[in-house]
Amino acid sequence: MGVVAWLLLILAVLWALQAVGTYFQMRHYREVLSSVMREGGEGYVGVGNAKARFGKGVILMLVTDEGGSVIRRALKMRGATVFARFREAPELVGVGLDELRSGEREEPRSERGTLLAARRAIEQIDRIRAEREGREVIMS
Repeated sequence: MGVVAWLLLILAVLWALQAVGTYFQMRHYREVLSSVMREGGEGYVGVGNAKARFGKGVILMLVTDEGGSVIRRALKMRGATVFARFREAPELVGVGLDELRSGEREEPRSERGTLLAARRAIEQIDRIRAEREGREVIMS
C-alpha cells in the first residue's frame, strides 16, 4: 500500500470518528434541551449560538421567568471539538433580558461569543412570546 493510500485511509478514519463524535454531541444537545423543556414549567426557552472562525464556538440555552424578563437558568456549551458539553452558566442567572438585549452588559473579550449567543436566544424568546400573545415582533 502506497503513502497516498495510507493517508486516504487515515483521513477516512478521522472523518468517521468525527461523524460518530458529532452524533453523540447532537444526542447530548437533544437530551439537555428536552430536559430543560420538561422541567421548565412556566416561562420561555431560547437557544442561541455564536460560531467562531477560529477558536471556540458557543451554544447557549436560556430559560426565563413567567414574564419572560429575567433569566432563571442558563446552560452554555463552549468548545472547538465534539467533546464540548453543556454546563451551567451562573453568571447569567438573574440578569434581565433588557440588559442583554441593549448591550449594556460589559463582557470580557473572551465572552463576546456568549453575549452574541445570548442575544440570539433572546430574539428567539421574543418571537415565541409574540406568537403566544398573537402580535408581530420587529427584530433589529
